[in-house]
Amino acid sequence: MTVLTVSIEENAFDDLEKKSKQLNLSSEKLIQKIIDDYLYLEKVNQIRQEMKGVAEEAGFQSEEDIFKEIS
Repeated sequence: MTVLTVSIEENAFDDLEKKSKQLNLSSEKLIQKIIDDYLYLEKVNQIRQEMKGVAEEAGFQSEEDIFKEIS
């Protein structure tokens, strides 16, 4: 595992500490989860953007059109 040192605002640190206690996680584990979740969502958004052109070529105007088609 690689160690990363970052500086964050005091209020963000306080929020992090509170949330980690609520979730019964260490601050380090919560930060790892936050980063993993963010990177996952970025991948999903990238795939969505890549597929948008394909869907439009197939005649779909929105994600709702796709959901209607597969439902």
